[in-house]
Amino acid sequence: MKKITALFSIAVALALCACVYHQPFEQGNIITRASVQSIHPGMTSQDVVAKLGSPVLKNVYDDNRMDYIYTSQPSRNTMVIKKLVVEFHNNRVTNLRTEL
Repeated sequence: MKKITALFSIAVALALCACVYHQPFEQGNIITRASVQSIHPGMTSQDVVAKLGSPVLKNVYDDNRMDYIYTSQPSRNTMVIKKLVVEFHNNRVTNLRTEL
């Protein structure tokens, strides 16, 4: 009887090891359609930073570009990646590229 109880306890313990909780996580700047629509050509880089926050990536070779990247993994298998690239000329927004 003790062997059966021990084997059952080990089986239950091993089964519970597979049920590990994975905490959802978010990284980067939260990018929404509303925040992207609030950016328009002619805005200064300071205006963009005020609306979206500091960019995650700053191109060291090109001061006329800001890259905003947001990743979210609510479950073990699903990864959501959103990207926004803001391009400037003379410190004014000229182009937006998004992958939402």
